Amino acid sequence: MLQDACIFLREDLLKSTGQRIWGLTFTLYPDSKFNIEYDYNKPLEYEETDETVDLSHALEDLQNQGVRVSKK
Repeated sequence: MLQDACIFLREDLLKSTGQRIWGLTFTLYPDSKFNIEYDYNKPLEYEETDETVDLSHALEDLQNQGVRVSKK
């Protein structure tokens, strides 16, 4: 449920502002007030591209990295 709310916020902010958030901090105070801080900084290790990857190629790459993948 919390994950769904975070995804909704992420998608809504992207649609309404055109900016992608990469993290958020939610603080709930004892008086029931809350604060949400957004992080707009893309992680250094994240590579963003419009390139698509074929599923079979992605599965093969994961297997080559030692990840067990079930092909159903």
